[in-house]
Amino acid sequence: MEYLMVFIMMSLFLLFILKSLNDRKKGKCHKCSLILIITLAPFISFSQETEKPFIKEHKLHKHRIDFVNSTVFQQMNSYGAFYNTSHIFLTMDFSKTDEIFINTSVSFGNGIKEKLSRGGYSISSTADDLEKDLKNINDTGRKYLMEFFYQKKIENFILIGGLIDAAAFVDANRYANDEHTQFLNDIFVNNPIATIPSYNPGFYIKYSPIKSVSVSGVFIQNKPEKGNVGIAEVEYETETLSIRPYYFYVFQEKHKGFGVSSDYAFSDRFGVFFRGGISNVEYDYLLSGGFEIKKWITDNKIGVGAGFIKGKAGIENIYVCECYYTVNLNKHLYISGDLQYIKEKREDIVLGGRVYLSY
Repeated sequence: MEYLMVFIMMSLFLLFILKSLNDRKKGKCHKCSLILIITLAPFISFSQETEKPFIKEHKLHKHRIDFVNSTVFQQMNSYGAFYNTSHIFLTMDFSKTDEIFINTSVSFGNGIKEKLSRGGYSISSTADDLEKDLKNINDTGRKYLMEFFYQKKIENFILIGGLIDAAAFVDANRYANDEHTQFLNDIFVNNPIATIPSYNPGFYIKYSPIKSVSVSGVFIQNKPEKGNVGIAEVEYETETLSIRPYYFYVFQEKHKGFGVSSDYAFSDRFGVFFRGGISNVEYDYLLSGGFEIKKWITDNKIGVGAGFIKGKAGIENIYVCECYYTVNLNKHLYISGDLQYIKEKREDIVLGGRVYLSY
């Protein structure tokens, strides 16, 4: 009975907050969210069901509120630009099975993303959410609040509802899933030819019949595009191997396709990854893969990836290669050098550097 009351109260309150945040005329909604976080801070822990590496690492922290900051410089030809992105996220744990997760972000600058778009590139050199994206998330008028949802665990089931990022649950990968600590380019963070919406109202359910196998589903709005999206995924995961095939379908638009994300760790120092996908619009298929190596003693790491997207008739193929080298200055601060080769209607080299702070 206690769990039922908590679920009802939190669900109603979450719906109220989401409605307020989507109303541009209610300027006090951001203050309400801040008051909520401060009031409930004593209940904070970290066990949210996410697959994003930069969030997962905070399960090991004892902080009540977790913070990450990424500063990136990228240059293409004679044009260069910085951007800075900060995340504050937390889990408010009301019991062993009931919690709320909040993820907010503020970004300054738009890097070279618009320069690439004007140059005819369909794939961006960074998958991060930049200033332009966060000031009007998915054309809803909402600012900075990316995820805000309620999570319930019932034996082998996990139920999540609210403002969610489908990419936090689907198409995960140990070595190519995080623009903060791994590859920067879109093609190596998630499957770019699949429709996997982020930061929209939706729900997620996961069932794990045995330890290494789970079945999950996502239903989420597709803003700013039309339709709603359904995604079904099967996951097989051990300490060394992960295989995640999934199917997506965009209702009303009849856009559909299949994808798979997999990785294999030969040791705790060397691992490989692979992504593939097919789609019935614009692009036929995606292939990408690569590896990550950690150096002995220092834990500095090298990542190398190559990706190819096959365009349908009249649409250019896309080629991307990227490599990065990350130096761990301490357990909270990393710096990276990054080099990308991209080819579509033209070809360019993108040089980059990244400073990442995690606390």
